[in-house]
Amino acid sequence: MSKSDRISRYEFWGLVLFVGIPLPGTGAWTGALVASLLGIDWKKAFGAIVVGVCMASVIMYILSYVVIGGIFG
Repeated sequence: MSKSDRISRYEFWGLVLFVGIPLPGTGAWTGALVASLLGIDWKKAFGAIVVGVCMASVIMYILSYVVIGGIFG
């Protein structure tokens, strides 16, 4: 298995993690730019970005709920 096979094998999940981790500069727009620069098929990139945005939303919801619940709860 060559290195390019391994990279293309995990490009979907790499893009999901890049978009899904809620840090400054890692979101849907930057994920779309990265996918375009890497030449990822737009259907595959769109799916990864949607999953990543949902993942980031859930992470932020849970963190916000825990922090607000800890302060005011």
